[in-house]
Amino acid sequence: MEEQLLFTRIHEALDIETPAGAYERLRTQLTRKPVRTFGWPALQARYSKMSIRLAAGLAIVAIAVAAAAAVLAIHNSTNNTSPAGSRMSIQAYQALINRDIPDPATVYSAPCGGGNDSGCGVDAARGIPMIQKWLDDISRPDVPLRFAVINEEMRQILIQNIAAQKDLLAASQAHDGPAMDRAFVLASYAPVLTGTVVPGIEASKQVDASAYINEVTSARNSLHGCLSSCAMFASNGVRSCVTNGGVDCLTMFDEMAPKFVGFSTSLVEYAAPGSLSTLDNRLQNDLAAAGAVLRTMRVALANNDQTGINSGLDQLLRLEAQIDKDAARITG
Repeated sequence: MEEQLLFTRIHEALDIETPAGAYERLRTQLTRKPVRTFGWPALQARYSKMSIRLAAGLAIVAIAVAAAAAVLAIHNSTNNTSPAGSRMSIQAYQALINRDIPDPATVYSAPCGGGNDSGCGVDAARGIPMIQKWLDDISRPDVPLRFAVINEEMRQILIQNIAAQKDLLAASQAHDGPAMDRAFVLASYAPVLTGTVVPGIEASKQVDASAYINEVTSARNSLHGCLSSCAMFASNGVRSCVTNGGVDCLTMFDEMAPKFVGFSTSLVEYAAPGSLSTLDNRLQNDLAAAGAVLRTMRVALANNDQTGINSGLDQLLRLEAQIDKDAARITG
């Protein structure tokens, strides 16, 4: 009944007559199938120089496939409207995220790998404008406050991804295998973030203080546990993790980075009540600072720059301590 009332009020606010049976048809479509999320099997494998090039065409498109998980879910949200003013509604933002998804079967269909540099170039040439369109769409000033911080993180990762695809295109044209490998390491990071964040945006709902605190506690424990369990933070791996062309370091990074990304996503999916919004904003911004460090570390990884990786780890350790304090203020 609450959903039907919301549906009716939306039409009244827009001064649009509700067609007969419209709500029933909408509800049938929304409940016909559960929302499916997408995983990233190609990115979970250990990379070799050859496998990097073989996977490039599929892995870069993962950024587009991730957003396919985002569909409007009025029935999943308890707070899917924004106060009157200049900002978009929650539903409008969710639709914006989901609107420009290219078909990976056609956009990234050229063979990429096995020495077929031209195939990688064709895929990148078709993919760049698609991702640019998505970037343009989210680069607007009226994003709902709930998504403002995570939206900026997505903008930055898309900017990095487009630059990497351009480098991949240039490397393919020059038949420069090592340069293609470096470009792929950068291009393949976007799905680590978007593959987690976009489904969280789709499922976003405001929760009460108890549910929010429970989610923060769980995410905090997961991140804190990474300090002792994630190989990149281990004492024997922190200062000398670049081996075999950076492959080992990349594997360690892909174990660690999702802990930070997952924490950020939890704060979006289980949005804080108004009483905790100030503390939540502080926590989101400190996690975003960690996200910026992760992006610079990815560049260091692509270039086998151990000094840059170590610097990033030092910064992450300091930020993790601050994030822990932020979470403690919320959980008490």
